Order: sequence, then C-alpha cells, then structure tokens
Amino acid sequence: MRTSLTFLALSLGPVAFGADAWPGFRGTGDSVAKGDYPTEWSPKTVAWKVDLPGYGQSCPVVWAGTVYLTAVGGDQREKGYVVALDARTGKEKWRHTFEPTQKAKWSFTISRAAPTPCADAAGVYCFFEGGNVIAFDHAGKVRWERNLVKDYGEFQGGHGVGSSPAQTADAIFILIDHRGPSYLVALDKATGKNKWKTDREPRGGWSSPVVATRDGKVEVIASSAGTIVGYAADTGKELWKLDNVVGNTLPSASVVGDRVLFGGGQSRSKEDPAPGAKGNGCLKLVSKGGKPSFETAWTAKVGISNYATPLGYEGVAYFVNQVGVVYAHDLAGGKELFAERIDGACWASPLGAGKHVYFFGKDGVTTVLKASKEFEKVASNRLWEPKAKAAPTGGKEPSGEYLDPIVYGVAAADGAFFVRTGTQLFRVGK
Repeated sequence: MRTSLTFLALSLGPVAFGADAWPGFRGTGDSVAKGDYPTEWSPKTVAWKVDLPGYGQSCPVVWAGTVYLTAVGGDQREKGYVVALDARTGKEKWRHTFEPTQKAKWSFTISRAAPTPCADAAGVYCFFEGGNVIAFDHAGKVRWERNLVKDYGEFQGGHGVGSSPAQTADAIFILIDHRGPSYLVALDKATGKNKWKTDREPRGGWSSPVVATRDGKVEVIASSAGTIVGYAADTGKELWKLDNVVGNTLPSASVVGDRVLFGGGQSRSKEDPAPGAKGNGCLKLVSKGGKPSFETAWTAKVGISNYATPLGYEGVAYFVNQVGVVYAHDLAGGKELFAERIDGACWASPLGAGKHVYFFGKDGVTTVLKASKEFEKVASNRLWEPKAKAAPTGGKEPSGEYLDPIVYGVAAADGAFFVRTGTQLFRVGK
C-alpha cells in the first residue's frame, strides 16, 4: 500500500498558510520558508529592532502582518507577557500581562518563556512553562485560558519546560515530558477543553511534537528522551514507536515528505547506550498490514544535533552540533555529503528558503550556505557588532555560553526574517 505524507499546511483543510505567515515552531514544522529572502545584511541594514518586555527564549510567530512573542519577567518568573507587534514597523499593537501559576527562581539553564506560540486565522495560542495556556483573538482579547499545572500537577525537572505546541485546524498538541506524570494532550482550539490526553512514561525532554498527514489521516509525532512515537491526532492512540534512541532530549523531529528526520546522538547519561541504539537518522513512514508503521531509512553515525532540530531541504538533511559543525547527508539514502564548520554554534534551528540554507548563530552571526549537496558558503552576516558584555549580577553568574545577547529563534514571512534574542526582536529584509 502506497503511503503519502504531506506537510502540516496541507493537513489543515480550510486554513491556508501563505508566504506572509509563520504560524508556529519552525513555521509549519519543517523550517521551510516560501519566497525570496535576503542573503546579506549587517547591523546598519537591519530594517528595525525593538526592545521586548522581560526575557524570552521562544521563537516569533507571524500572521497577517503581526508578529507575536512571549516572555517572562521577575526573579521568580512571576510575570508573563504576550506581545503583538506590527511586522512592518515593529510598533507594539497590544500586550497582555498575567501571573504564571508555577513560579521558580530562574537561572541561565532554566527555561524562560521557551515554548513558541501557534497562530491561525482565529488568533494566537500561547503555552508557558508555568502551565498557563491562553488563547487570544488577533485584537488581543482573551478567548479562553486554562492551566495544565492546576489540572495535572507541577512540572518537575531541573531545566523547566521547552516544548512548543503543534497544531491542526481544530486542535493544539502539547507534550509534557518531565520527571512527574508525563503526557501528550490535545486541546480544542475553540474552547480549550481536552479532546484527548494520552499518558507517557516519565522522562526528561524538551522537544516539540510535529504534525504530519498520511493517507488522509493526521498523526502527531513526538521524538523525545529515548523514543519516537506516532499518535493518531483524532484519538491520541499510539500508532507506532521506535525505542532506544540516544540523545533526543532537545532536538525535535522534522517531517519531510514521507521521511522523519530525528536528531540527538549524544547520551546525557554517564552510562553507555544500549547495543543498537540510534542517534541521528531518518525514518520512512510506511503501512504494514494496512496499519501505520515505519522503517529505519538510515542513521548517521557521525552527525550530531545537540540543540537545533535537523533540517531536510532540497534533498539534503542537515544536522548541526553544539560547536557549529554542519553534517550534510543525502536525504534519500543517508550518504554523508560533507562535514564543515560554520561561523558559530546554533541554538535556533536552521531554515531553508529559496536556493539557500540559513544557520542563525547564537552570537548573532548567520552563516548562509547554498542549498546543495556540496558545501558552498554564500555569506556571513552579523546582527550586531561584537563587544564585551558584563555578566548579569544577582544569582549565579553565567559562563560565556550564556552571556547575552543570544539568538533563540527565527521566523520567516513575506521576504523578511524576524530574529529573536532574549530581550530584542530584529527584522532583517525589505
């Protein structure tokens, strides 16, 4: 039986995502932008930059000319913010402030507004590591809100929560993998009520689910802390499962056609991985006996994804590690094409647009490569000029790895990149 799989954009029925929208984490879940985008810029050619309230590690999302961002503030993360900005000018349209339910003293290794919102024609849906889930219309009016901490218990773990919701036309999907009772829950977009909730084994993971469609049926795929699992989007039923995956606590799965790229590759445990463990690689979604299943298409023994989710673009699978080495593999067969160092480490996931692939370095330097099976560097672009920064005072002092500013996430819409640091947003492009 032939299996067909399309991107989230095709699974949403009447909801159409054009080149002027970037509706969630990694856009529609594949980090691919439509249209033409700049390849060269500098601090002097940035269209605008604005200061944001509080501090946030989530990506921007864009819908109908508006950029939405989340942030938290205070020593105990006792303030939460949702901000809407005009995409062309950076001018603030509205701001919502609230008190998160679960508070915790922050440090440089604990999440601060890490989950990225989702947007659609009805509004924007925001999830915070305090457990709060809030839906707004595009004018900033609260449509509904609820709290997962109050419903199912506090989130337990040393680094907070980093999972971003995925969406279909009528639901958002939130993955909670922590030391306490873990679960994947589907919330009705219209009411916020559960469509279903599926329990998972307790584990520590910060990856995000991704949505795909095959044979007309929608699946939610979660790659997290040792497993990759496919769930039926309408019921939450587990459809298939891959065990013994190593190091996939941070990078999410990425859907490309009938392929699912997964990253990780380094165990955070002191124990050696079990024999046959899989680090980075690619699954192929198939049907077996008329039921949804998968096959391992290939694995990458060398390439490692430490923070950024792998990207599949123009027939190439890209993995980038914590020191800025890009490993490229043939998407179909897995053959290693090149392993080359770019201009710096990436915490944001790479992005494909036009004839190029963009690696947004955490220090504000973006490496642009030609989308090709050969390594060809096109440009190296700075968002700001480097300068020595004093370490923040109060609380534990950060290592150099955590010194601000840090690029956490990027949105691409209408020919422009929206690049987010903890406290600022930049527009790069026309």
